[in-house]
Amino acid sequence: MKEIKHLDELQLLKRGNVFKHGLFSLVGLLLINALLYSCGIEWASGKWAELTIILLVVVLCSIEFIYYDIYPLTERKQKYLIYFSGLFGFVALIACIYDLVIEEVRIVASGKITDGALGIIYGILFMVVFLAYILKIKHNAKHENEE
Repeated sequence: MKEIKHLDELQLLKRGNVFKHGLFSLVGLLLINALLYSCGIEWASGKWAELTIILLVVVLCSIEFIYYDIYPLTERKQKYLIYFSGLFGFVALIACIYDLVIEEVRIVASGKITDGALGIIYGILFMVVFLAYILKIKHNAKHENEE
């Protein structure tokens, strides 16, 4: 069984900063969303707006974890999770584009973003995490010989 990689002090500090950035981003976006609701602007139906905000913050934190090579799980488990995220994002993107094109579902209905359009956004968000991981792997491989 592979031993869990322990983080040094600098990596722990960076991980704390990632969580801090995530918390401040989440609070800021939720406050903006509440302000929009108080002004009578509802951009997504039901609780989809809050779910979108939470997912966006999770993606931002994940990208920052990838950038700093700090993974909450073991690197092997994290790799599988990221690959699954990319696959899920691709399937969601194709399925939602299919709904929009073939079944002629609208992007905006009654002044709100439809579930199909939000599905495309979610698919893109999941794929961005995968692409960030692939770019980081290529960057590390390129700069591995320089060290």
